[in-house]
Amino acid sequence: MKALPVRRFWFPALLIVFGTAMLLARLHVLQPGWAWLLFSVVALWGAIRLYNGLVLASRGGVFWGFFWLVVGGAGLLRLFDVLWLDPGTVVSGILMVWGAGFILMFLVSPRDWHLLVPGAFLLLVGGAILSTELGYAQTWVVAPVVNRWWPAGLVLFGAAMLLNHSRGPRARRSAPSPGE
Repeated sequence: MKALPVRRFWFPALLIVFGTAMLLARLHVLQPGWAWLLFSVVALWGAIRLYNGLVLASRGGVFWGFFWLVVGGAGLLRLFDVLWLDPGTVVSGILMVWGAGFILMFLVSPRDWHLLVPGAFLLLVGGAILSTELGYAQTWVVAPVVNRWWPAGLVLFGAAMLLNHSRGPRARRSAPSPGE
């Protein structure tokens, strides 16, 4: 699979999004405002970055592509009253999206296993906060635990980074020559 040429793809994609929005408005299917267009463009940008990050094995592209895809998608779902968001669910959601982003970065580059530590930690903390927001756990139980133990995540991540990098220099893959 080839990466999408973002520079060549961006303008036609914008034309499609704006044209679709205008067509839906004229057909009285939707009355999109600028927020609908903004979240659509953000989600589209995230999808392109995520796809290119997976194809090119770019950890940063995967992380930020996933993040912007989720932000744009959540914004669209919120505009269409499919998703309910309040400040507590937004904070926990961002933590969980960052955690999933770290895990996606590990999946792109499995030798960087130390990325699993912040991924799992952010998913756990975000899940704990979300469980209190949704009423599955009591805030007075979860808050002191998170408050006391969040520095342990930093310690574990630092230790995992040291262990991962202490294996010595990474063997870099060189591109095979045409004769091979």
